[in-house]
Amino acid sequence: MIDTTTEAILYALAAGIIWGVVPTLLKKGMAGSNVSMATLWTQYWSLATLVVATAWRGEFVMLDWHPVLSFMLTGVAACLGKVFLNLGIDSVGASKSVTVKNSSPLITVVLGWALLGEHVGWEISAGVVVIVVGVLLLTVSPLEGEEAPNRLVYFMYPLLSSLAFGINPIFKKWGLVAAAVPALGTLINHITATVFLFTGGPSLGIQAWRQERVPLKSFVLFAIAGITEAIASLCTYKALLLAPSVLVAPIWRISPLITFVLSHFTLRALETVTLRDGLAAALIVGGVWVLSHGG
Repeated sequence: MIDTTTEAILYALAAGIIWGVVPTLLKKGMAGSNVSMATLWTQYWSLATLVVATAWRGEFVMLDWHPVLSFMLTGVAACLGKVFLNLGIDSVGASKSVTVKNSSPLITVVLGWALLGEHVGWEISAGVVVIVVGVLLLTVSPLEGEEAPNRLVYFMYPLLSSLAFGINPIFKKWGLVAAAVPALGTLINHITATVFLFTGGPSLGIQAWRQERVPLKSFVLFAIAGITEAIASLCTYKALLLAPSVLVAPIWRISPLITFVLSHFTLRALETVTLRDGLAAALIVGGVWVLSHGG
């Protein structure tokens, strides 16, 4: 029988590994499809997985408006983060996009200081500096070709994804404090995200209403990505319920390193992954670890 802390660490580790694998699946799937279908089909499969998980855990219960609103706002933020991440994977590549996205704790710390009055010590400041260095290492790297785009524009989608995922934990924490129902909370997130895809998606280039034929290989990859994404989300909720965020959050932020390794060995035909990208991923993960232990 394992203790509570060890169980929380295992949940967080599982989430980090899964989130590191998902972008590689999406990149391979989008090679035969597009961002819209990748976003929609992963969302459908995540939603189906969470309905089953919520029923299995017996969490279909009545909630007050406060946790419901918090989980819904989490869903909107998560949906925006996912759309921008997928757009970034399509344009920048899986490893670079996920690395920049995982600088999101920087946003969370800034919001915690500005909105919640949380103390920012020297450890947190040091973590912020390391994260910024890691992001800059990616965003100032030379871009090939005579018509290379502006670096800020090139990394716009991953940066917007980082902003959305940085805001997300604040809403998630509010919801969990009000109602400790991880499966139902995640399901509300995904229902809200699905509705948002059909209402706000077109303005972001996601053609939710126009269903297209998806090749079998892409369909299978999107299905696996959707199911595993839902499982990863549940793992983070379970980890947060069992242990403090300063312990478990740094663990699931290993995902850029997982993505870097997988991209390096499996996506050579689809994107270029360099040691510079790996160093940037390591810096951001290290910065998040220092930042999370500075509370």
